[in-house]
Amino acid sequence: MRIKVIAATLATVGGLAVAGCSAQPTAPAASTPAATTVPGTGPTAPATSVPPTTVPPTTAAPATEAPATVSAYPRAAAPVSLGVYEPSEGNSWADVQAFGEQAGQPVRYVVTYLNASDPFPQRLGQDAAAHGAELILQLEPAMSMARVAAGDDDAYLDSLAAQIRDYGHPVIVSWAAEANGDWYSWGAPHTSITDYRAAWAHVMSRFTGAHNVTWMATINRTYASAAPTSDYVIPGVDMYGVDAYYTFPGDNFQTVFGTTIAQIRAVTDKPIMASETGIGPVAGQVKSIPDLVAGVRANHLAGMVYFNEDQGTSQYHQNWRLSPTALKTLREALSG
Repeated sequence: MRIKVIAATLATVGGLAVAGCSAQPTAPAASTPAATTVPGTGPTAPATSVPPTTVPPTTAAPATEAPATVSAYPRAAAPVSLGVYEPSEGNSWADVQAFGEQAGQPVRYVVTYLNASDPFPQRLGQDAAAHGAELILQLEPAMSMARVAAGDDDAYLDSLAAQIRDYGHPVIVSWAAEANGDWYSWGAPHTSITDYRAAWAHVMSRFTGAHNVTWMATINRTYASAAPTSDYVIPGVDMYGVDAYYTFPGDNFQTVFGTTIAQIRAVTDKPIMASETGIGPVAGQVKSIPDLVAGVRANHLAGMVYFNEDQGTSQYHQNWRLSPTALKTLREALSG
């Protein structure tokens, strides 16, 4: 994963969330629904149940009229804050704009990824601000967590903090994401949770003058050998992101996101967003999009960021890019 930057409308949480999918373990047997994540996707997560959402009873219609029906996406449904990653976003807002137009609503979040020495993405930031969107930066450290905690990366962190402060618009910053997985040097089992948390605390301390920053800890969808989700509920952050993808046949919101959301909410009541997600051809985009949107609504998530890139044909690097038919389905689901 590269440092990510997400852009969202200024009305985001608290006014205040591309990287390639990481390698994942072998898919579970067909008898067990599998869950997976996106860029930096972690291994398969076991199926989980999320309390079903109930629809308020409909007032009975007069005997002379046809019985009232309840739409799968009632007009009174809560709005979903939409985000996207577009490979071209750093050079032009055009694809981001087109995604929002085809989805039927303005893009609220735009995510991008920065390497350890990358400067603040000024062009993307200005484009986001001009279109009422908020950046979310995903930072990927190159140093060990112990070195970061000791201050060895302070020159870069201080520079980035100053650039974000001078930018002046709200920015969501996520750092060293998906550490409950094992594909990054900062993740389990390569780095102790003590060092990881100490590094997080130190990083946040370098941004004290950047009052436009909202901190988001990004957790990979849990799976059988993942580190405990609760370990990565980081003290001092403002919100949480969950990276998870529809990768296998039969994947649904509960199996992809449900367990991880429940584990986070068992520890904190801070906002959660689907910080990185996608639906591959194996799971079926048109079939799965209504489920994804309904799940975001039912679980009261702060938003969802769609990873709109064709990454290939392997199990964990599929073509996530939405087809025209899938975009039409997304529009219909969001407008409900």
